[in-house]
Amino acid sequence: MLLKVLPIDQSAEQYEAQLEHRQYYAAKVEGLKPESRRRREILATRCLLKQMTGAEQQVSYNQHGAPRLEGSKQYLSISHTDGFVAAAIAERPVGIDIERRGKRVERVCSRFMQESELSLVRSTADPVLSMHLVWSAKEAVYKYLGPDYFDLQRLTCVSHIDFASQTLTMQARGVEQNLIVNFNITQDYVLCYSML
Repeated sequence: MLLKVLPIDQSAEQYEAQLEHRQYYAAKVEGLKPESRRRREILATRCLLKQMTGAEQQVSYNQHGAPRLEGSKQYLSISHTDGFVAAAIAERPVGIDIERRGKRVERVCSRFMQESELSLVRSTADPVLSMHLVWSAKEAVYKYLGPDYFDLQRLTCVSHIDFASQTLTMQARGVEQNLIVNFNITQDYVLCYSML
């Protein structure tokens, strides 16, 4: 699996100057303001994929909005947060999520966490960090399990966080085996990724 994070630290114009094939992304940026956050994310993503693969890539999307590299049998997952974009390319279905660390997660945790997960994160040394990990892990798993798992609170449940091995164990309704989600933590973000 190829996995990479890129800080979004350039202007949209600077990212666009690194890309030769405007037709690969024109539809995605149409109607966006020249320096909008969304435009910068889209262009930074295209530059990140170019760095990862060595060539500019055309990305298409299925009916549920999941990305794929046009003409490739490899799987693609993309995520972005304030100031960063992340991508994973793999031979099997993959899900990735990156979340900027902050306090907002505490206000919304009841929307995506079950009571058992709330108890789990409260028992850790850093409950806010653990909430970020649970949120990000659920998003990553949703990306490879698909739209049937949109209800992250009811259909997925994190049962264990292992900071030493940087993994979470999760169950998803209808999936027999436990799901293992890997994570990385920086002072700015948490990154979770998992493959089927």
